[in-house]
Amino acid sequence: MEAIHLIRPVLVKVKVTDAYKKAAAAEVQEALRRVELELQSLDFQERRLVPELEKKNPQGFAVARQRLDQERSLRKEKHRQLLDQLKGIGQLAEGTEVLFSKMESPVELKLGDDWNKVLGVEIIVQDGTVIEIRQGGIGKDHGHE
Repeated sequence: MEAIHLIRPVLVKVKVTDAYKKAAAAEVQEALRRVELELQSLDFQERRLVPELEKKNPQGFAVARQRLDQERSLRKEKHRQLLDQLKGIGQLAEGTEVLFSKMESPVELKLGDDWNKVLGVEIIVQDGTVIEIRQGGIGKDHGHE
């Protein structure tokens, strides 16, 4: 066999700019707003359903209360994580690179190929434009993180 086709990992990184920070903060703030609405909805459901369930189905009441409490806890944890994420965005230094996503790409590996060039690729994006494609970027330190 002279060659083989593989799937290699590709890291997509974003170069931090003021525009990136504003867009990322806006996304997180929107997610926070959705979580807050979900918490309000849970509170409404509890006020509406719990008294009715307590009267009609005492066994079901305990299960429903537990489920509502569990859902509320999940939303509160998500809210806390989003607040931490928002703080982290504010602390990002301009020009640094942050991981945006992970993808995969096909690559042909032939006898004699440089394994380090096949290992992975990093795509660097700045304000929506690809500004650099790095070969063999995964697992190597480029001094950009």
